[in-house]
Amino acid sequence: MSIDPLRDPDAVQLSRSDRLVGADGRSLRRARAAGTLTSIRRGVYAEASVWSELAGRERHLLRMRAVLDTRKGDAVFGFESAAAIWNLPVIGAWPEAVHVFTADGRRRSSGGGVIWHNAPLSDGDVAEIDGVLVTSRVRTLLDLARRSGFMSAIATLDRAFAGAVKEEHTTDAAGRLRATLLDRIDALDGAPGTARARVAVQFASHLSGSPGESASRVQIHLCGFPAPVLQYPVVDRYGTLWHADVGWPEHRLLGEFDGFTKYTRAEYTQGQSIEEIVWAEKKREDLMRAAGYGMSRWLWSDALRAPLLTRILLDAGLPRRRSGANSRSSDRNTRRTA
Repeated sequence: MSIDPLRDPDAVQLSRSDRLVGADGRSLRRARAAGTLTSIRRGVYAEASVWSELAGRERHLLRMRAVLDTRKGDAVFGFESAAAIWNLPVIGAWPEAVHVFTADGRRRSSGGGVIWHNAPLSDGDVAEIDGVLVTSRVRTLLDLARRSGFMSAIATLDRAFAGAVKEEHTTDAAGRLRATLLDRIDALDGAPGTARARVAVQFASHLSGSPGESASRVQIHLCGFPAPVLQYPVVDRYGTLWHADVGWPEHRLLGEFDGFTKYTRAEYTQGQSIEEIVWAEKKREDLMRAAGYGMSRWLWSDALRAPLLTRILLDAGLPRRRSGANSRSSDRNTRRTA
């Protein structure tokens, strides 16, 4: 969709707004019954045709807009809600409940589609983006690394590290962000979730090109395969430089994650048809294979399930460093995270 769910003034309709002009909200309830409106929060509605077209992140942003329009006082969005504003990915469904910190220090009970967090926020932990209060990027990454499943935390951190490199035009930016996060973790002095956060921050990389690549790297690790080289360079017979998503040079094997967005989103397709993209991918793969490499490809369904990705990589001749015992537990963990 081309709307901004959080900031578009016409994104939601409020029954209380109807009452201000002399209506009583019954027209909105009738529209909901007729299927033209969708209720996203008590007294807040969205056009059903718009809602059905929104992706998970956009729906979450719309729920955040509903919270802003129906409560008094400042709301500081955190956790996945902050990630939605910072455009940081999560693996799995975006939550239906909105995550909010109490800005005034009062304790509140969660309910009505809002999860309240009563933990204190310092001035440096709060940012304002287009008039919306949100936990800072560092605080958001820290909170999600402490609470999220490993796979989702890595996807979030990888995007943040890559974004830092892009913004500052130097790979040193990823190292500085990593150091900042580790310092913050150390300052928490063993609070719940800090051990898992430290592992995630140390594992994260700015070289992952997508959440699917991040998920694949986590699954490769959990299944006991050797760590791949990310964005592995291959020069074809014409001298053209290509980069595979991952590579194991000692095994002459390349790996590629095939995500749907590669074939559908404008920023990736650049005006090409799906047929043109598939043909270009085939020529690219043929050239890399001709340089003396094997090639394995997998989809989201494979990346999220340890047995599937394990079979693909074993069939390609990649040895495991550990037995398969961990794959069953990692698969359970992945399914809980996804």
